[in-house]
Amino acid sequence: MSKQISGRVGEVVWFGLGARNWLLAQMEGSDTAFSWTPPKAGRSAEEIVNHITWVITAVCQQIASDIGVDLAIPEPKEVEGVVPQLVEDVKSAYLVFKKFCESVDDEKLDHVATLPPPARLREGSIETILRIMTGYHVVHHAGQIASLLKRAN
Repeated sequence: MSKQISGRVGEVVWFGLGARNWLLAQMEGSDTAFSWTPPKAGRSAEEIVNHITWVITAVCQQIASDIGVDLAIPEPKEVEGVVPQLVEDVKSAYLVFKKFCESVDDEKLDHVATLPPPARLREGSIETILRIMTGYHVVHHAGQIASLLKRAN
């Protein structure tokens, strides 16, 4: 992080980064395993990781826009291979999350934000939305990814 984040915002950041680390710990496998799809439909591990990174980036972008924060979204660098690219994409999404958190203070966490469809979580405090979308949501999907990768082998 480029600046020290403390207080409640710091707690939100550490909560999100813990979920990120748990997700990254599950991301071991071949490119083939990540692209494997369950026989009766469902998403591949690759599709789930893409979903996670899109949600984190979109949520941070939407909230930043709503509260008047200019949030530059960096493009993830291109790397060779499906799994290394997915890892890079996760790191890039969390960089957006950290940059957003650097732009708010503890008081701003109480601001009520509204997310547009297709978000299932439509309204809540910024703190609640960030904890759910960068924490609980990610851990939920990390478990799916671990299960899919085990089944793919």
